Amino acid sequence: MCGRYRLKDTDVLTAHLRRTFNLPDWVEGPRYNVAPSQDIPVVTADEKGGACLTTMRWGFVPYWEKSEKPKLAPINAQSEGVTEKALFRQAVQKRRCLVPADGFYEWLRLDEKNKVPFDIHLKDGAPFFMAGIFEDAQPGRPATCALLTTEPNELVAKIHHRMPAILDSEEAKRWLAPGPISKEQIATLTAPHPASEMAVVPISSLVNSPRHDGPEILEPVNFVPPPPTPKVQQGELF
Repeated sequence: MCGRYRLKDTDVLTAHLRRTFNLPDWVEGPRYNVAPSQDIPVVTADEKGGACLTTMRWGFVPYWEKSEKPKLAPINAQSEGVTEKALFRQAVQKRRCLVPADGFYEWLRLDEKNKVPFDIHLKDGAPFFMAGIFEDAQPGRPATCALLTTEPNELVAKIHHRMPAILDSEEAKRWLAPGPISKEQIATLTAPHPASEMAVVPISSLVNSPRHDGPEILEPVNFVPPPPTPKVQQGELF
């Protein structure tokens, strides 16, 4: 899954949005620890086929859910089954969106009580888009969205079994293009981003709490990977 990300270098993000979609300047300051249920910046297609920057709540609430406290508000949708799952299949055909970011966080679980957070980003520090889907605002509820996840590349697989679907500028334009999208197109666009272009850095456990939203959470820490658990061959203990 992807449960946290960052918007650190807002000047670079602003230039990226302007260059890719001719969007107006970024309107908010840096955010180092974006978390579910928060309002986040999202790029959607406008009525003329262009792009616009808006705000949505992170946590997808389906249009048929009318309660004030919805039981369903997933933050992620698996790209492999998004066209079949009733919860998402209409949104992926009609309401695709992009979530800009310049890094995301995952935790390596060492045991039941201990886990190590990692900052995962592109090696050159460049911003990127994460594929998403959304539901329109309803009475008493803002528009809501979810991020698509995919199988991890070789680098992220050492930390977690899923990663967000990362799109470059051209892929982002294709994802945002109006009209239906096939299962094959989704698979192509949401394939794991190449591990060779990414880096992972162990960081402070301050990131564990969304209350911490400053640059100090990105402070690198020393981390020594635990030795691999030896595989016991059949009959070895007898």
